[in-house]
Amino acid sequence: MKNNRVGVFPRLAAALLLFVGANGEGAAFQARSPLAVAKSVADKVMRESSFSFELRPQRTVAGVQLIDFGESFGPADQATAFAQSWIMSEKDTTITFGSSSANAIKIWINDDLVLSRAASRELAVAEVAYNLFDFQDTFSAKLNAGANRILIQSNASPEQWTVLLRPVTPHGMLETSIYFSNTRRRGEKSRESAWAILGPVPTGFEDSEKSAPPQANSETPFWEIGDKRHAWQAPVLSFLPRLTVNQENSYKRESYLEWHYSHGALMLTLLHLADLNGDKTYSKFVERVVDFALTNRDYFEGQYRKKHALRGSYHRLFRRTMLDDTGAAALAVVELAIRKQRSDLREFVGPIGDYVLHKQQRLADGTFCRPEPMPRTVWADDLFMSVPFMLRMAQLTGNSAYAEDAVQQMLTFHRHLFDPETRLFHHGWFDQSSQNSTVFWGRANGWIVWAFSEALAVLPKSHSEYSKVLKIFQEHLRGLAAFQDDNGMWHQVLDHPESYEESSCTAMFVLGMARGVRNGWLDESFTAVALKGWQALTGKIAADGTVHGICRGTGMGEDLQFYLDRPTFDHDPRGLGAVVTAGIEVAKLTAK
Repeated sequence: MKNNRVGVFPRLAAALLLFVGANGEGAAFQARSPLAVAKSVADKVMRESSFSFELRPQRTVAGVQLIDFGESFGPADQATAFAQSWIMSEKDTTITFGSSSANAIKIWINDDLVLSRAASRELAVAEVAYNLFDFQDTFSAKLNAGANRILIQSNASPEQWTVLLRPVTPHGMLETSIYFSNTRRRGEKSRESAWAILGPVPTGFEDSEKSAPPQANSETPFWEIGDKRHAWQAPVLSFLPRLTVNQENSYKRESYLEWHYSHGALMLTLLHLADLNGDKTYSKFVERVVDFALTNRDYFEGQYRKKHALRGSYHRLFRRTMLDDTGAAALAVVELAIRKQRSDLREFVGPIGDYVLHKQQRLADGTFCRPEPMPRTVWADDLFMSVPFMLRMAQLTGNSAYAEDAVQQMLTFHRHLFDPETRLFHHGWFDQSSQNSTVFWGRANGWIVWAFSEALAVLPKSHSEYSKVLKIFQEHLRGLAAFQDDNGMWHQVLDHPESYEESSCTAMFVLGMARGVRNGWLDESFTAVALKGWQALTGKIAADGTVHGICRGTGMGEDLQFYLDRPTFDHDPRGLGAVVTAGIEVAKLTAK
């Protein structure tokens, strides 16, 4: 092992000094040590994290229309209310809708009754994949070109007096060809809620002469029952606390404290950074992030389940219907549970581990898969979303089923996704058609590299599948080395040099190669490839630690152009954990 590192540090230092001399003062940052670069990235994350909340109005998210009668009218046992909107369509068409409610409801579109259902025990809706929901009911309705009136009648209940509604495609995704508006004027979209509500009126009103309310803004703007007039009104808008995102941050889409797969990887990396340089600031920060989530968990779970804050803070923790929500997101928690022997953290990750081991969707051969973009699709990303977590759960619980499942996932992912000609992994496998996706996406290959390196670090050489896992890792890294750009970077689409240079995949390949050489999994020739990649990567990192060139979150694209068009975000957490880890691994590799 020591022989593999002979002469590495002088070569790295010389290369960086030459780069500084050629590029002047602006390149001085790149001459800093790998550890200093990694710390600058981590320091920026801590500097831009806020342990506070701010009030935000609850609005329509993911196209799910939320009509919360209880917020406007309060709880009731015997009452009925109505909601009205206009569905705007460019053409005559038939649209399918998903709907959920715990209450008895009726829905009319253009005065045609399209749904009538009795009350149920509870409102049930689940986001089973990104923007793919399971509702209690589905129905189809004919729409005319222009404005189509939709009217919902809902009976009250003491608890959740709420209706959820969403137009969906045949595959269950959001139907975007129509939209809801509180005005029937074409092209005039609602600024606030798309709905008007009326009520509450006494249950049993159906027996009166007027069995349905008038249209909003019609010649009769109210509904008279007995001696009381009921007028249409705007629904009360809820304000919900959300994690604060400082607007001065480079990355503003969400807080670094969020429950997210990339944040879980990042926080795990900060623990490793503390291990390397002895600075407990990083580990204490991670503990604070985890404890903050545990402290506020019950409140935000109530917000998610009772207020249907489908994109509220920590919503992925409660959604728990995919590996993105579970394995990788919980990496720092399970690592702290092992290190600190904290029973509360062990209890916290227990249900998450149970989901991964027993409830995550799989192919017939046991391979993890997703129901998007079509049923039973294998995503390369999911190897990292599962394997590092399962290996730690095996250590925490002593249950070897986690580790054995992790090993089998590596082998079956290889069988479904690996291309022997390029020695790269396809982004996905479509089980329905028995075909691969056409693109070798950079970060998808990076997730594979990182997951395999995590497994090799803990898998005993005596394990029956160790040699297979090692061979796959070696063959993949040889394939990746062949696609490195002359300047050291790798590209968004690995075999398309016209695609942009991408930082997250470059960091993942560097960490895999540096870790591989250091542990003897790869030969010395990979040292130069890793160091060249690291030198190029530091050119994407500003003096304040901001990482540029990280591809945003990316679904399974249908063609090459989808990946070529994906934008990048500065300091996107989807690449930060990899960049810090790459710095750690290069620092270890070049240490005397």
